[in-house]
Amino acid sequence: MKKLLLLFTPLIISGCLLEGASPIDRTIKPYGAHWVKEGMTRESRRSDLAFCGSINYEDIQFSLERIKAEKLPSDPNDINAFLRLRSQLGRCMSERGYQPIGDLKYLGGCDERCMYP
Repeated sequence: MKKLLLLFTPLIISGCLLEGASPIDRTIKPYGAHWVKEGMTRESRRSDLAFCGSINYEDIQFSLERIKAEKLPSDPNDINAFLRLRSQLGRCMSERGYQPIGDLKYLGGCDERCMYP
């Protein structure tokens, strides 16, 4: 029994150390939820996101046709085209009076202003 305990103790301790080394960010929200403005509601933001080109509200998505149209011959895949479309969407949201909250690249840092879900 003591041998088993000695074998599993390092595993238990290492699990605790890993948890402490990388705390979980519970503020991760979809890209669209990071755009806020005074007086907005979830529905008004969703409407503006759709106006700016997202087909799935806060979970930013674009039609395959739109991605293909944005894709450059030098793009190895669709990722750069998607990122360009997402940047265009961000500019559109800014023009509509929205400000980004938190980290748009890693989607952390949202607070109660994000109103999601």
